[in-house]
Amino acid sequence: MTARRGTGAAALAAVTGAALLAVTMPAFADTLSLVNSVRKQGCGRGAAPAPPVRANKALDTAALEFARTGKLRDSVEGSGYSAARSSSVRIKGPTTDDDIRRELSARSCADIVDRKVTELGSYRRGNETWIVLAAPLPKPPVLEQAKQAARVLKLVNDARTRECRCGNRQFGPTRPLAMSAVLTSAAAAHARDMARHGELTHTDSDGSHPADRITRAGYNWKATGENVASGQRDADAVVAAWLASPGHCANIMEPSFTEMGIAFVQVPKANPNIYWAQSFAAPR
Repeated sequence: MTARRGTGAAALAAVTGAALLAVTMPAFADTLSLVNSVRKQGCGRGAAPAPPVRANKALDTAALEFARTGKLRDSVEGSGYSAARSSSVRIKGPTTDDDIRRELSARSCADIVDRKVTELGSYRRGNETWIVLAAPLPKPPVLEQAKQAARVLKLVNDARTRECRCGNRQFGPTRPLAMSAVLTSAAAAHARDMARHGELTHTDSDGSHPADRITRAGYNWKATGENVASGQRDADAVVAAWLASPGHCANIMEPSFTEMGIAFVQVPKANPNIYWAQSFAAPR
C-alpha cells in the first residue's frame, strides 16, 4: 500500500488456515501396528518397505473430525497440526485386524507406504476406520532481525540501481534507500499485530493504516508506502515475492521514497509461520 497526503492505493491479500475445535478421542489401539505391518511389507513384489510411522494425538483428533466432515485439510489444521503433507484412508466393512490389514494392502497401499509421511492418527467407529497420515512442517530456522534487515535493504537497493518493470509501469534506476529506525519501529508494530491475529493485512487491529502507523511512530512524512507478506522463509524470498507483485514492486522502485524500515515476526507453530512488514517514506 502506498499513500500520499489525500491519496491511497491497493494492498496484498493472503489466505490463512481457520482453526476448528475438536475433542481428542483415543485411536483404536491396533491401527498403528496394522499400518506399520503393511509399511514393513511394502506394496507388490520387490517393493521397498517404508519405515514405521509414529502415533500422534493431534492426528487422532484430525481423524475424528475427518470422519465427521470428510474435509481432510480443515480437519488437520483444526487439530492444531502443522502439516507439510497429509493423506487419508477410510475403510468400511472389515471388522478384524486381519481383514483391515488385507484391505489396506489391497486398496490403499500406495498411501499407506508413502515414505514422506511419518505420523499417523486414526479413529474407529463400528465397522469403519479413518486413518490420517501426515508429515509435520519442519521447524523454521530462527532468523536474526539485524541480518535479515540488512539483506532486505541490500536487495531493495540492488533493484533500485536497475531499470525494472512492475506490471504495466516502467521504472528507471533511482537513488538508494536509507534504513530508518523510526520506520522500522512502525513496521515492527504492524508485523506483531498481524502475527498476533494471524492475518495478512494493511489495516491494523485498531483500524489504523500505513500512514497512520508511520505518523504514530513520530515520522513527519510527505509520502509513505507499505509492503506486507507472510510465509516467506527469509529476506531473499520476501524481496523476490515483492518484486514479482506489481504493486509491491512499485513501492520498492518508487523514486520519491528515500527511507525504509523492515521487520518480521516468526510464529513457529502457525501456518504461515512468519509475517513481514516494510515501511517506506520520504520526510517532509
